Amino acid sequence: MIVSVRGAKDSQLTKMLKLAAHSYADKLLSPQLSKNITVQVRIRERGQINAGGFCEMDEDTLVSPRCFNIDIGRTKKKIHMFTILAHEMVHLKQWATGEMKDRYLRRNYVTIWRGETYQEDHSYWDQPWEIEAYGLENSLVAKFLIEHDQFKNIRQKQQDWFVYETDDELDEWKT
Repeated sequence: MIVSVRGAKDSQLTKMLKLAAHSYADKLLSPQLSKNITVQVRIRERGQINAGGFCEMDEDTLVSPRCFNIDIGRTKKKIHMFTILAHEMVHLKQWATGEMKDRYLRRNYVTIWRGETYQEDHSYWDQPWEIEAYGLENSLVAKFLIEHDQFKNIRQKQQDWFVYETDDELDEWKT
């Protein structure tokens, strides 16, 4: 998989996002499919996108999508950007494997999920592709952090990664 990152403003963050994208792809895609995927991750400032993140296919590859753009809204806590990337990588997998297809059908925008057609007015939280993405995002991040021994970096710079509600939560996490 070819991954590029734009707008990170930090070489360490760029490196980590690339590493995370590869880690997520290893869990979600077959090796054969992964080697044919190109993804550009773009870190956007608040207000540039109206969601935490967004994954879109290159319009030239709608039939067998292999080129993707993932936009991630910049957040104060880095862990949120890795979670958003994981969520959007699940959508990349859904399109690349053909589980999900977006089409115009009789002038209406529809999503075809595993052979079933969903209209544009289908509730966001009931969309099966969103249920899958939300269901996998945290485990993908946790596996990435463990496999790449990143908890030591987080502990050293925890204020950059997590938001704690109370000092008790922070003390609990340190142990």
